[in-house]
Amino acid sequence: MKNITLFSLLLISLFLTGFNISTNLNTKIQDGQGRILGQNVIIRSSHSTESSKKGVLSLNQIVSVLDVFYASNNRNEAILKVNTNFYDEYSGNFSFSLNNGRAVKIIEALENNKFRIVFTMTNGSKGFATINGSNLEFINGVRWCKIATNSGVVGWVLGKYVQEF
Repeated sequence: MKNITLFSLLLISLFLTGFNISTNLNTKIQDGQGRILGQNVIIRSSHSTESSKKGVLSLNQIVSVLDVFYASNNRNEAILKVNTNFYDEYSGNFSFSLNNGRAVKIIEALENNKFRIVFTMTNGSKGFATINGSNLEFINGVRWCKIATNSGVVGWVLGKYVQEF
């Protein structure tokens, strides 16, 4: 009788407290975790595309989500929606191309929903472009997630690339 009572209490406590049995093929998902939704997603030291790069994340990589922040000081930052050519500021000669998904800095709003943008390469060289606003994803006020990887890297990722569990 005593064993039946203990077993009954154990079953009741499981249903009252709830339990999570969701799993991925290789990884158990727990509260405070998320999945990276893009390939080569940059993890940064702060919640800005202008902050230093701490690493790169892989598609479907599982991370711990430590905090969420809605940045309101990113008015001059955007993500390219299209592949874009950049040119030298003075000669106007072609410098390089960037694929869509790359972060750029807005330096001037022009007429007719056009923007002058700049991108600085790791070697310090800059390229400039003029682009229609419909080809930019403005990120002021969007969600950033502070995450930690299994290897211990902690930093910030643009929230659209993190699916929280």
